[in-house]
Amino acid sequence: MKSKFLTLAMVLLGLIGRSQDIEDIKKYIYLNKLEQAKPEIDKYLSNPKNAAQAPGWYYKAYAYGNLSRQANKTAAESKALSQEAFDAIKKYRELDSKAPLTTEENNSTVYNLYYGLYDQAVKMYNAKDYEGSCDFFKKTLEVHDYVYGNSLNGPNGLKFSAHDTDIVWNLAVLSNELKKKDDALEYYKRIADADLGDEKYAEAYDELVKKYRKEGNKEMFAKYITRAKKHYSADPYWEAVEVEFALKGLENEELFKAYEELLTTHPNNYMVHFNYGYELSKFIYSQDAKGKDLTGYKKRIPELFKQAIAINSTVDANMLLANFYYNTSFDILDDANKIKGPKPDDVKKKNELLALSKSTMADCIPYGEKALELLSKLTTYKESDKVSYKQVLDVLSTAYKQKGDLKKSDEYLKKKADVDKL
Repeated sequence: MKSKFLTLAMVLLGLIGRSQDIEDIKKYIYLNKLEQAKPEIDKYLSNPKNAAQAPGWYYKAYAYGNLSRQANKTAAESKALSQEAFDAIKKYRELDSKAPLTTEENNSTVYNLYYGLYDQAVKMYNAKDYEGSCDFFKKTLEVHDYVYGNSLNGPNGLKFSAHDTDIVWNLAVLSNELKKKDDALEYYKRIADADLGDEKYAEAYDELVKKYRKEGNKEMFAKYITRAKKHYSADPYWEAVEVEFALKGLENEELFKAYEELLTTHPNNYMVHFNYGYELSKFIYSQDAKGKDLTGYKKRIPELFKQAIAINSTVDANMLLANFYYNTSFDILDDANKIKGPKPDDVKKKNELLALSKSTMADCIPYGEKALELLSKLTTYKESDKVSYKQVLDVLSTAYKQKGDLKKSDEYLKKKADVDKL
């Protein structure tokens, strides 16, 4: 029984081998009878001996690729056939590194596979099947990367560029539409790593910058913020994000040290100068400043606000500088009033402080008046604008009163009543 079974098996295998001759498969393909060729190819490659040879895989890639593009195929059928065709072309080249059949046809099979997948992806996108479109674009990109990575040139010198921008961007858009944030970030990364600078790609850099800012990854944050600034230098947003990242979590002396470094790297950035001055102004009146030598900080504050104003003369910068001089004048006055002794040195010191208090108060006038000028040009007023308006008028009224110009002082004081009507 055993020998008869083996003999029968050998006869059957012999018949199968003859019916699976690759020449029969080639005839079907040459006659464009792909539906008839498909089962013959499957039978042929089911034989391990045949599957170990390269040609059968090429004909499978050719037949399956062409079948995947036929109009009567469903999306699911097209996807499955395309995948098998792609796997077959890779298997063919793996088994025969010289790949004479694909060389002879100038890699038309794999290029047609790419274009077929692309067309199907577009068709599904237009039908608003975003999930299906995304799947097909992913496959298209996979084929592109394989073709480019293996330097497979097509007919008439056709070749793919390193970065398939349209497909990658389509995948980023679709991934966002499908709420697949991690996938979208991967495609954004491909856009940014290719150093592309079209206006629409700003979103890619923004998402990557946000990701690495959140993670605290300084190296990757610096990489993408630098590229974003290169491509979109006119937009102040990127510098603002960069500054925010550099200062995140810092306080007091560490914060001020970081600001000094930013002044070197961002010498023309209004917000760096303004915010640094603002932070110092807060610090010198805080509990953290108690017992510390504030001389250097008090000297630095007006320098910073003046530099900010030179870059962009705003209401806020002018007002804060005016307030600084105003408050400093009273601080000096307090120091003068603490001197009670009749000794000549004490009297001299007190008079010097009183004179300094008066001149410091006068220093606030030009900046208060500039803030007032800018406020008067507003066409609409928020409640915060009105508060600032009144505060500036108070400062100027006091400054002119101390200067001895009571008429000007009263004039500014009376204007306060009109602010609420704005």
